[in-house]
Amino acid sequence: MSAPPILEVRDLVKRFGGGGNMLRGMLAAARLAPPARPVRAVDGVSFTVARGEVMGVVGESGCGKSTLGKIVAGLMSPTAGEVRHQGAAAAGRPRGLARQMIFQDPYSSLNPRMRVTELIGEAPRVHRIVGRREVEGYVLGLMERCGIDRAYSDRFAHQFSGGQRQRIGIARALAVRPELLVCDEAVSALDVSIQAQIINLFMDLREEFGLTYLFISHDLGVVRHVADRVMVMYLGRVVEQGPAVEVFDRPNHPYTRALVASVPRLDRRRVAYEPVRGDIPSPMSPPPGCRFHPRCPFATDRCRTEAPALREVASGRLSACHLND
Repeated sequence: MSAPPILEVRDLVKRFGGGGNMLRGMLAAARLAPPARPVRAVDGVSFTVARGEVMGVVGESGCGKSTLGKIVAGLMSPTAGEVRHQGAAAAGRPRGLARQMIFQDPYSSLNPRMRVTELIGEAPRVHRIVGRREVEGYVLGLMERCGIDRAYSDRFAHQFSGGQRQRIGIARALAVRPELLVCDEAVSALDVSIQAQIINLFMDLREEFGLTYLFISHDLGVVRHVADRVMVMYLGRVVEQGPAVEVFDRPNHPYTRALVASVPRLDRRRVAYEPVRGDIPSPMSPPPGCRFHPRCPFATDRCRTEAPALREVASGRLSACHLND
């Protein structure tokens, strides 16, 4: 019998708002104003991640990938659906420690009044992962493993560069011995040279600690480099999923094709690169049918009225597009 996936997400839904303020509610009840519409950030997302795998999540800003990451990390509750960890419902403590999140901005996610040793050592001490006498040595070991000089253990976050602050964030996440790291744009705020160093650190830690990653990024070049599989999101839904190499080399969904075509490559120097045409619609009022159809050059009448199902189009490949029929 095969082991259950380390992460299983089933029909996940997250909506924000919709109630409005009291005045808006009274006007709506009196039919003097339309009811407030909720923001459909995540709308029926399902996927699994195997132990030791790197699952990349890509899409434009506003597609719901960061909201998905926060729900998986246990920082936000879903409106509907379920997140399961190794076959069991992933909610509450101490099981929640198995999932940790690394944020885009390491400065805003670190308490400016705490020294490095406190930032990294607080959680393992509070949750009794290590004893009080062992905390200092434990923290110094994590600092060294993440490339932070032990001599800087008494410094505050503002005394470090952006790359070093991200290393502190990684060490803090590792301190509670997680099995799954949710990396939300974890290198996008860093210089390119520092990005490479942090990515290499992620890959080394994966091998050393047997980590699994949900790697969220708008940078397709980074995801192509680190991910085993990739999931493409658009307006809260998954439009394509499959092995990273196949998705990037042979994209199926028109949206994925447009994203991949916008990434500069050395073997196509004379190509004029363009972002995906058109603006992403409002998540409060997504288009009927296929949500990508207003921007899709291949859209048909069916695309405008009928939402395509995410289904298998090849071994290990899923796509939600009527063109596959």
